[in-house]
Amino acid sequence: MAIRFATIAVILAIVGSDVFADAKPGGNARQIAMGGSNIFQPGVILNPFIMTDPAMLLVNPAYQSLYKDYAWMNLAGGLLAGPSTVSNVYGHQNAGVSFALSKEFTLGAILSYDPSAVNGLGSLIAGTTGFGVPSIVRRDPIVGPQAIPAVANVWEVLASWHGSGVDVGFGVMYGDSKADSKSSTTTPTAASSESEASASVIGFRGGVNFDLGSGSSFEASGAVRLSSATDNITTTPAPPGPTDGEYSADATEIHFMARAKLKASNKWNVVPYGLVTIATAEPKEDRVPTTVTAPNPISSVDVNALAFAVGIGGEYRVSDLYLAGGLSFQYARAKFEVTQVAPLTAGTITTEARTTGIPVFNVGGEWWFTDWLAGRMGYFRNLARVKTETESPTGTTETTTTVPFSVIGIGELGAVADQELLTLGLGFSLGNFSLDATISEEALRRGLGLIGSAGGPGSELNTFGYMNASYNFE
Repeated sequence: MAIRFATIAVILAIVGSDVFADAKPGGNARQIAMGGSNIFQPGVILNPFIMTDPAMLLVNPAYQSLYKDYAWMNLAGGLLAGPSTVSNVYGHQNAGVSFALSKEFTLGAILSYDPSAVNGLGSLIAGTTGFGVPSIVRRDPIVGPQAIPAVANVWEVLASWHGSGVDVGFGVMYGDSKADSKSSTTTPTAASSESEASASVIGFRGGVNFDLGSGSSFEASGAVRLSSATDNITTTPAPPGPTDGEYSADATEIHFMARAKLKASNKWNVVPYGLVTIATAEPKEDRVPTTVTAPNPISSVDVNALAFAVGIGGEYRVSDLYLAGGLSFQYARAKFEVTQVAPLTAGTITTEARTTGIPVFNVGGEWWFTDWLAGRMGYFRNLARVKTETESPTGTTETTTTVPFSVIGIGELGAVADQELLTLGLGFSLGNFSLDATISEEALRRGLGLIGSAGGPGSELNTFGYMNASYNFE
């Protein structure tokens, strides 16, 4: 479907090449093609030194004032090699729209974009390994732990206000899932049975963009997300029948990002940025099953994470050429504390994993060959050092590994880390419509997938990888 859409767009662009484009191109595909990377927020790829792009709507809601009366879609849909259907799933594809209610106020919505940890909470209530560590043991002698249904219906409402020299935006997101069942009989040995498995997330975002004058600006944004998951099974064969416990897990995420554009000349802007993310999660045994007399062998699990990045770079613009790039320092730490009691080895097991990336490269270039066609290329690489330490009552272990992290989770650019990641992309604009896509370097060797570049079974090649489309009806 994505390839067919791209074919139609290319044909229309060529036929209408003399039409001046009022489109506002950009999004994840442009960011990926220009050296973008995942900077601690799932589902969004950014080159942090590109100041103006609709992808920033997913981070800073104040950007909606720049993209009023605007609709966009992240199509995803294509691996660089292999079938594209594996990436047509929730979390890869999302869409949004905004409407200007007046010169100052804009109202919009974003559908199916979920940066939260809600769909990872279920693994902390199972008695299995969650996030690489033991989880709270779900002690139900009848049916055992339930599968928490995935949240797949997240939506967000955005509101922004445009003032003199400042834009302000707010967003509220929500999503939930639930699977429950009830049954009852008149027999004295099975009066009723009830089960529930659910998850939900609510989030709040805010952001501001300040015009500092003389071509300089400053922006800041923050987000808070609260996630929860519940596993509850109750049976009452006869009064006072047993109740088989209730379990829950909660997570809190806090995200903050700030950037500045400092005008150095008519061609150059200096761009510094910084961001920090804090996350905590905790599973609990809220009600002990009445059929269980022994204590829970895992009495508590605490998960917390910290990630931050700082960088400095710039953007250069002359005629139809635009360059943006710079260097960053990135750090991420995840810590797991598990307290065990008998019959397990009593004590606390602490596992801490730290990733330090320096230097991190994000470099991208964009050339508008005509009013309707742009070419893009980029380079991303994170020279990272990963250190893992585990302390337990039985001893301590420590490992350190140096690895290049060059994978983009939603970029459809490969399933394993590359030594270095070079990317290509194209942008098409026709009137108010734009289509942006990453392209495969293999297409230059094996022919365009639009025409035919199939290899053997399993080695089919798509010309376009990640794609996004937008329409500016302002």
